[in-house]
Amino acid sequence: MYSIERIEELLANSEDTLLKYENLLKGNPNSLFNKGMVKNTLEQMIELRSNLAFEKQKREKEIIDIRLKGKVAKVGKLPLDLLGEFAKSLSDCIIESSRKYQYGNKGGAKILTSIKNTVDLRFDRLVPGSTHILVTGNNSPDLFGNSMIENALINTFELLNVHNDSELMNKSEKYGGAGIKKLNKILNLSINNHLEFDLEWSSPNSKVFKWEGNFDRIKQLNNSISKIETITPEEIEISGTLVMQSLKGQLEIEEDGGKLFKVSFPMSFLDKIKEFQIGENFSAIIIKNTLKNSITKEEKASFELAKILE
Repeated sequence: MYSIERIEELLANSEDTLLKYENLLKGNPNSLFNKGMVKNTLEQMIELRSNLAFEKQKREKEIIDIRLKGKVAKVGKLPLDLLGEFAKSLSDCIIESSRKYQYGNKGGAKILTSIKNTVDLRFDRLVPGSTHILVTGNNSPDLFGNSMIENALINTFELLNVHNDSELMNKSEKYGGAGIKKLNKILNLSINNHLEFDLEWSSPNSKVFKWEGNFDRIKQLNNSISKIETITPEEIEISGTLVMQSLKGQLEIEEDGGKLFKVSFPMSFLDKIKEFQIGENFSAIIIKNTLKNSITKEEKASFELAKILE
């Protein structure tokens, strides 16, 4: 059996191959060769996704390594109420990012309860003599090998490690306005209590994600995030030709007038998305989400699938 890293690489290559031959088939619908390549590639992708899900299920848990630092965290001691507030803020951040990935703009008590039960974040242990905490969460991959907590952690580390305001705007797209606020709550908590913290996580494909949260870095990121405003989302109805789809959550729809919409979709739409082929008509209601930098007035708009129209 291949490693998770190798399976994901093979899947990415297969998606590129599928897109290539679906486009060729669109131009020459009677080509038996192109039809055969599409069929064979789809079958290969089904097997690869099954293998990916199996390997991730064997992993079971994701482990988040947290090191709390600063005057308040010396000699392995920390006020209990501060530890509880920090843990709650980190949990809220991961749960919100998971919700955004799985459900997009949809929310509510039932959805949050479902996510919390699936991810199941737990305090694992405190390393003796230090404020070094290990937190675990269930990997819980779906049938295609997609994991809520895995994607939530990737998006969190990418956001933490931005280098400037423009990059922050781009990375905030996947996190959403609510998620950014929850992340900033952790930063504010750290600033107010003179608490520094480092995070580390080794992903299923063996990539190690790190963030070193010294006080200057925390203040810099807090200042950048505080500039971001969320503009009221706008519903748009579109209809056109599906020209690209990725089971990682991306679509491209070209309207008759030539306008191209790049649309992300929550994983709750995955089963329906699979029913569509490149070149087919695709009608939907999408949400335009816009973030704005209150100082530079720079805006970043993104589109998210809200409903597929019959």
